[in-house]
Amino acid sequence: MIDADGFLAWCRLELGLSANTVTTYRHALAALGRACAATSTRPEGAGPDEVSAWLAHGRDIDGHEPATLVNHLVCWRMYARWLVLEGRTSEDRIRLARMPHLWSRLPEVLSVDEVEALLAAPAGDHRLRDRCALELLYATGGRASEVAGIRLGDLREDARLLLLRGKGSKERLLPLHERARATVRAYLKDGRPFLDQGMAKDHLLLSVRGLPVDRGFLWRLVRDCGRLAGIDRPIHTHLLRHAFATHLLENGADLRAVQELLGHALLTTTQRYTHVDAKRLVELHRRFHPRG
Repeated sequence: MIDADGFLAWCRLELGLSANTVTTYRHALAALGRACAATSTRPEGAGPDEVSAWLAHGRDIDGHEPATLVNHLVCWRMYARWLVLEGRTSEDRIRLARMPHLWSRLPEVLSVDEVEALLAAPAGDHRLRDRCALELLYATGGRASEVAGIRLGDLREDARLLLLRGKGSKERLLPLHERARATVRAYLKDGRPFLDQGMAKDHLLLSVRGLPVDRGFLWRLVRDCGRLAGIDRPIHTHLLRHAFATHLLENGADLRAVQELLGHALLTTTQRYTHVDAKRLVELHRRFHPRG
């Protein structure tokens, strides 16, 4: 039996993992429970062979992509470590299991023109809030959860700087360009006061009920505004994060600076955006070189 509640309490209280990570781990443990039931195995005493069977179940029965399987195995390894700490098993052999092959996939990117159309799309009574949310997603490259969590006090130096709280409660201070600052000021002056019902404390982005928005709201906002902007493919909040990084690199930004702006712990995570830029350079070379 999987002790999800005990393990997740340890993750939350001892490790200080974010609510989003704890939710992800809960899904991973549910997948582990299904795989154990299907293969008549248990995490206690399990090793690489059992892990291979679990991953095969996740791939063939649950239909998970390699990236999801990698995330699941990260959680399972932590769960095995916790079992040892709790004295429920004497040895952690799950750590010996190899990660499933994860190929590098280029992130999809919005063009500058598509981003401009998206930012101009909001209409209706709450267009100031919606434009503010979209501008912040693109101006900072922030994750949806980070932007949804912005508080009034996170705006510094007359909104020239913005504090974002990322994974593991890590903070980073980002500059805001003038267009984003103007959008934020317009929302604070003529948009937020009409939404504030005194229930959201100091959160910046508020719903029509006066409560803080969540990442689901931002996901729907980007989706709907993408349709209004005439973008003929499904889009989501992370595409604005991809666009932020790619557009900076295309215009000559330093890779390590982009890493800091995105809040990536590893430079290799940021480096995938250089492949997008390289793809653009190959196309330019093909079009304009005399022998292209």
